[in-house]
Amino acid sequence: MALRRPPRLRLCARLPDFFLLLLFRGCLIGAVNLKSSNRTPVVQEFESVELSCIITDSQTSDPRIEWKKIQNGETTYVFFDNKIQVKPVTPVCRVPKAVPVGKMAMLHCQESEGHPRPHYSWYRNDVPLPTDSRANPRFRNSSFHLNSETGTLVFSAVHKDDSGRYYCIASNDAGSARCEEQEMEVYDLNIGGIIGGVLVVLAVLALITLGICCAYRRGYFINSKQDGESYKNPGKADGVNYIRTDEEGDFRHKSSFLI
Repeated sequence: MALRRPPRLRLCARLPDFFLLLLFRGCLIGAVNLKSSNRTPVVQEFESVELSCIITDSQTSDPRIEWKKIQNGETTYVFFDNKIQVKPVTPVCRVPKAVPVGKMAMLHCQESEGHPRPHYSWYRNDVPLPTDSRANPRFRNSSFHLNSETGTLVFSAVHKDDSGRYYCIASNDAGSARCEEQEMEVYDLNIGGIIGGVLVVLAVLALITLGICCAYRRGYFINSKQDGESYKNPGKADGVNYIRTDEEGDFRHKSSFLI
């Protein structure tokens, strides 16, 4: 069988003032044997490098060949079909800590570096959740919907069975990444306690109102201004002057008219 050369990969070094050692591994899918003429290329900054991949044997007429960059034992990006595919980084997850029964709850998962854009999946207690709770009888007591493109998991009305440890996985063709588990608790509302508290408040307000009324009736809030004033001169009628005579010792009035 004649040797075939898939499209070569040309790279350009990016780190200044350092020699770079780039180690690439081919992805073997099916019965395909590959070899490379330059497995450990060394390149200086801003210089291009060409990596070869030669098919020595294949049982398929159209094998899928991918280039992967391995760093610290993990795939950092994938080159396929003349496109760079970047593995997602750890997504940011937001899970409410406590939600009352019957209320809505929204869980968020976002990742911004993966290419192409990753798809999201949510897990509860290590069990994958479907995009719609109605699609699986196992989740018949739940009412949620998962948007795999935005990473949003929405519960229209949470149930006690929705309590648990949640985490999200962002994945694309280059790989996947997950966030840390977060606990969500679904609790019952204490209706009896709420009603009892309202009744206690109303009773206290009633007692305060009754005490104020009794105080008014007993005159505690009336400010008396008549102390020491046993007599108050009567008002004088308009147009009348009062004159005291020395002989009589009493008052006589003198009429006067104003024109």
